[in-house]
Amino acid sequence: MLANIRLNLDQVALLFIPENAQLGINEACVVQAIVRSIGMAFNRSASVDDRATFYCYADEISSTVQNVVLGHLSCQSIPTNFVLQGEKYLLRANRKEWNTGKDYRFQWGDEIINAAPEKWIFELVPMFDN
Repeated sequence: MLANIRLNLDQVALLFIPENAQLGINEACVVQAIVRSIGMAFNRSASVDDRATFYCYADEISSTVQNVVLGHLSCQSIPTNFVLQGEKYLLRANRKEWNTGKDYRFQWGDEIINAAPEKWIFELVPMFDN
């Protein structure tokens, strides 16, 4: 299983996924993932609301992202786009081809690790009570 890694808002992360026969992951790989603020799509910095929401739920969001990535590697039929709802936020998940991953060589010790063919983008949308 993966060590629980805390992701950062608006920063790309590379998740090294080990082989796991129980989950049906037959080969270790590297997956690119990002949790981005809704403003990032418009080349804007994260708002105070985005940052505060992420800070409050960073561990939960990080765990969710890792579970989605693992779920996809073990079950390829996970949809390309879907929405997850947390207590005070939404995560819009989107999977895309990761073409630039093919340009890099990843290694864990002496073992060569291939890049996954797809990356994950999670857009954080804070929700507030009216």
